[in-house]
Amino acid sequence: MKVGFAQADLTPRLGVQLVGYGPYRNRAARQILAPLAARAMAVAQGRQRAILVNLELCGTPHGLAGRIRAAVARRTGCRPDEVFVTSTHTHSGPATGGMLGWGEPDALYVETLPARIAGAAAQAWAARQPVEWRYAEVPCEGLAINRETDLGGWFGQRKESLESRLAPDWRPARPQDTDPTLRLLAAYAGGQLVGLLHHFGCHAVVGSEQTDDVHGDFVGQASRAIERAHPGAVALFLPGAMGDINPPVCHRGPAETHRALRVLAGKYARVIRRGLRAARPLPAGELRGVRHDVRFTRRPWTPAFVRRRIRELEQVFAAPGVTDLPHLGQPPLQTRGLDMVRLQGFRALLAGYRGGRPPNPPVSVHGLRIGPVALLGVGLEVFHSLQAPILRGSPHPHTWVVSLAGGVGYAPDARACAQQGYTDDLVPLIVGERPYTRVYTELPRALVRLAQELA
Repeated sequence: MKVGFAQADLTPRLGVQLVGYGPYRNRAARQILAPLAARAMAVAQGRQRAILVNLELCGTPHGLAGRIRAAVARRTGCRPDEVFVTSTHTHSGPATGGMLGWGEPDALYVETLPARIAGAAAQAWAARQPVEWRYAEVPCEGLAINRETDLGGWFGQRKESLESRLAPDWRPARPQDTDPTLRLLAAYAGGQLVGLLHHFGCHAVVGSEQTDDVHGDFVGQASRAIERAHPGAVALFLPGAMGDINPPVCHRGPAETHRALRVLAGKYARVIRRGLRAARPLPAGELRGVRHDVRFTRRPWTPAFVRRRIRELEQVFAAPGVTDLPHLGQPPLQTRGLDMVRLQGFRALLAGYRGGRPPNPPVSVHGLRIGPVALLGVGLEVFHSLQAPILRGSPHPHTWVVSLAGGVGYAPDARACAQQGYTDDLVPLIVGERPYTRVYTELPRALVRLAQELA
């Protein structure tokens, strides 16, 4: 098996809007705290080929991911379905589309992305060489909380001080609601580290709605630290089942954010180094990749229902004395900004109906097997509890569930779906789609089938 790694710059120019932390925030990039990168890994074994591109972006909408796969295929000679697109999910990077109100994408920046990413992939393809794989799974504790059960990590609710949450021995009250394990796959050539994949379930959201600097968040800063310690190596972060998982500090002011970023990046980099020391040679095995577009069951909204909701929301913005201030209303879910997101989402949804038939956009699932390690990617943010049935059903010794592989949106669990709150009810409208009804059972089955195809 021959493997190559490379990276290319994805840093935006100042002034483009950043993504995340609420609707219509107008978060324009004011400072480059750290450059952003497209990192690539190219793998070949006989006639089997795969290229994994890892982007320091919040996500790639399904259509943009398709353009990226096509551009990489043209530069490398691979087929588009052999290109696995992943994102780190930093909220301190530029908007790339697919999420209404969550940052206006800059057309010039987005148009350049496929070519810039394909450049990294082409360099990785040209750099292929025989490698020794090493693998490790090590504890990664004190870096994540479940925001559904820990009030300290969501919308500024603070039950503990910043110093407490950044202490070396801090641990969440409910560690069982997270996946406190780092999974690491490292490639060595001539005894030197040339590249690694690190996998951990956590949002890259140490920043906040009050910050306007560009960086790859704590996971990106940790990758850069490993690369500095191993010149020439490339470190790719793959987010795990992180839909409801946050770092212990987020939604803070700039000073607190920068301190948390330094501390959490340092802590995570130390875990990666521990993983590299613990890694053991991986048995030689087969390379294989599979990609599909799948469709999940959604709520049966009729055109009449959607039109009625549009009329109701339009009345909100036609009332006397209305303003364009996005924060008015009852936070966190009933502000004017979120009403506008709902209106935009329903309008986008209505445009997709064909007669009475509602649109049901596909979701990408992509599997990549490197010997006993299986990467199971899906273009959604997978909730933590959905990972367990996938791991149980996978026939592979080491299975990684990779969120946001070529898409945007959430895969909430049954509890979140029953609540009909942010992740289940609102996020689908942010992406202009209908909510899922049984994704918490349909997605695990789809990824288990994908794992079986890779066997």
